[in-house]
Amino acid sequence: MKKLYRIFLIFAREAAWIAVAIACVYGGYRGYQYLGENREIVEIQPVARPVALVETMEVALFEQPLPVRSEGFVSPYRQVSVSAQSGGRISNLHPSVIDLGTFSKGEVLVQLDDGSERALLNQTAANVEATQARLILVEAQLSRTEELQSRGFASQQALDQLLSQKAELSASLNSLIAAQESASIALKSKQIVAPFSGAVLEKLQEVGSVVASGQSIAEIYTNNQMEVIIPVREAEAALIPGMFEDSTAKARVNVGFAGQTYQWDAHVSRVDPALDPRTRTLSVSIGLDDVGKPVLLNPNSPSFGTIPALINAFAKVQIDGIEQQNTYAIPSTAVRSGNQIWVFEPREQDRGTLLSVDVRPTHFDGETTYVIVDEWPVGTRLILTSLSAPTPGMPLRDLTIEGTEMAATDLGD
Repeated sequence: MKKLYRIFLIFAREAAWIAVAIACVYGGYRGYQYLGENREIVEIQPVARPVALVETMEVALFEQPLPVRSEGFVSPYRQVSVSAQSGGRISNLHPSVIDLGTFSKGEVLVQLDDGSERALLNQTAANVEATQARLILVEAQLSRTEELQSRGFASQQALDQLLSQKAELSASLNSLIAAQESASIALKSKQIVAPFSGAVLEKLQEVGSVVASGQSIAEIYTNNQMEVIIPVREAEAALIPGMFEDSTAKARVNVGFAGQTYQWDAHVSRVDPALDPRTRTLSVSIGLDDVGKPVLLNPNSPSFGTIPALINAFAKVQIDGIEQQNTYAIPSTAVRSGNQIWVFEPREQDRGTLLSVDVRPTHFDGETTYVIVDEWPVGTRLILTSLSAPTPGMPLRDLTIEGTEMAATDLGD
């Protein structure tokens, strides 16, 4: 009896669990039916892809000479160390040497004590005059003796003696004339004459100083002729018209001094025939036109006339290169790989598409690159923004303010 009761309890427990499982399954099924009958219908909507935002700029046709820029230091066309051919004591200095002023060609800059040289010149001049007088006398005696000898009143021996005296005096006179020229040269060597018109850069000796032969007394330079020697790369040299055929290409030189910027018109004066072995560049000399009349670029600041210290001043140079057709000046960052640029082709308002254009870069000028475009697409604007995956025709939106354009900039400060 107990055994049957135990079996009944086991069967009742299993039946209860089976009933619970069936109830859970039924409840889940009914819940699924309920949710299905009361679900919200979601209509299919097209996915709006994001439009890339770009900055653009208008690019104008560049119709000016390509600018070739470089930098250097201003130096005189000529700078000479003044020194004496012979030693001596300085007896006088030109006022320009004392005050570091200007002088003209041919003026005596330095005078050395020439007392002994002048005395020697006077002595040789007197000896020349005495010998010339004796020679005149002998020639007169010789003339009379020749006449008497022809009549038989003078011997041949007397004639020969006069001829010998004349020859000796002529030789002595020539020697004295040479000595006189040497004394004159020695006297002139005591004067240092200006070889050109210019100014004094530095005074190295004072009046009363004793200098040796070849010792520097002052530094002079051409104050009306200045130049800037700049390095030019081979590729840039090819852009300068007539570079290797006595070029006279125009240029502009800017020099800053005391917060002011001065500008000179200039020209290419000469080109060194050899490349620099270290930098592989050409040394080009830029001559300043009308050194004494620069143009002040910031007229609102007080002007002091010409720049007071021009030698060794740092200068920025811009040379006018060749003019090319279909050339545009664009930011260097806008040139993409494969020598291409991206342009914004407008559709409506600030919306448009991307268009790729092939270009030929001809000159790199720092942040600006000059490129040739055979046919610039009409109405398009240059894209400045970098895109991760650009494809022709992709939709874009222009964020740039209207009216922005790239123009040729003048030589900056």
